[in-house]
Amino acid sequence: MTLPEVLVSMSVMLIVLAIFGGILISVQRGYQRESDRSQDNDQARLAVEELDREIRSGNVLYDPAQENDPANDIVAGMSMRIYTQSNANTRPGFRCVQWRITSNKQLQRRAWPTNWRDDPGTLVSSWRVISEHVVNRSDNPQVQAFALDNSDTAYGNRLVTVTIVVDDNPASGQEVRIQSSVEGRDTTFGYPNSACADVPPY
Repeated sequence: MTLPEVLVSMSVMLIVLAIFGGILISVQRGYQRESDRSQDNDQARLAVEELDREIRSGNVLYDPAQENDPANDIVAGMSMRIYTQSNANTRPGFRCVQWRITSNKQLQRRAWPTNWRDDPGTLVSSWRVISEHVVNRSDNPQVQAFALDNSDTAYGNRLVTVTIVVDDNPASGQEVRIQSSVEGRDTTFGYPNSACADVPPY
């Protein structure tokens, strides 16, 4: 084989390798994007499922627009408080449950019974992370996570719109947004609005 033939062969091989490498990198990026999206879907779906269960069993739904304690990461539309009987048969009595989306992109939850002052250290749960990479607060414009829906008078203040936006990898440019309207079925029984008005310290 002559030198020119070797050079031509090597040039062709380099071109083929460059094309193959480009395709391989493109496939890898696509796989990573889909993997990120799948994780985001799972995070958002699990968060909405847990919210759905507790809101449906909610006896009192506090207006998320009135939740406001920025020093403790409680921001209007990004936090919600409910008085619920979800899982009441496996835990002692009805409970107050509070949700918040923090500035560090976590959806967190804590709970307490109405008699929490009897033993605050034991009866008030610490904040538990439900989902990470929740970008409702960091999106521009922000996406309200919780809202009482007053558009249908048949539901009164019993319909909550929940919107969770998750983005595990902002570089991929693909957010996952799950929105759900949930009816607090047990709010029709006239529970006192003061049930969870006494909020434990953060």
